[in-house]
Amino acid sequence: MARRLPLLLLLAAAILPSAVANADNPRLVATVGTGDAFVITLRDGNGNPVTHLDPGTYDVSVRDVSELHNFHLRGPGVDQATAVEAAETVTWTVTLTDGTYTYQCDPHSSLMHGIFAVGNVPPPPTPVPLTASVGPRRTITVRDASGKLKTLSAGPVVLTVSDRSKVDNFHLTGPGVNRKTAVAFRGKATWKLTLQAGRYTYRSDKHKTLRGTFTVTAPA
Repeated sequence: MARRLPLLLLLAAAILPSAVANADNPRLVATVGTGDAFVITLRDGNGNPVTHLDPGTYDVSVRDVSELHNFHLRGPGVDQATAVEAAETVTWTVTLTDGTYTYQCDPHSSLMHGIFAVGNVPPPPTPVPLTASVGPRRTITVRDASGKLKTLSAGPVVLTVSDRSKVDNFHLTGPGVNRKTAVAFRGKATWKLTLQAGRYTYRSDKHKTLRGTFTVTAPA
């Protein structure tokens, strides 16, 4: 036993420094899909929602409890994701630098997403207000402040949908977006969306010839 003691001490000395360094990292807690709910969160060690962090190295404890969702964190120098088809608990050690980071469920990114800033970053762009309507007759439109919409720059928008039809709905699809009102729904819906470069289509699912398109361009 006496001969084995120095070896055990050497092993402990090799392990302890990395364990201590890891314990010094601030801890973030990510949760997705509790009870298959469409909920995704990222909180700091005190349980507060993460909106801004200082640059540095963090341990992200991810609790992905659903086989329908995943947790995907990305930003400058970071691109980590759990699998969609499996529930798993994992800890990532990531180094965050000045910039904007996002987290989302990849299959449901239009519903389940979040964003936070690290270090010194410019304020986020102001969302562009858009309006959309369907009905009461067989009409469907999307407009910006000028009263028409052909193109706009990528970024956040607030889309207010007025659904006045008993037989049609409003369905918007495009990069990162798949949102719609129900065919039986009549009223207003407000969606906060982030549009990416590409082509977007809006239509009625009941009468698919009732449709229109607009183009989103990359920021200059």
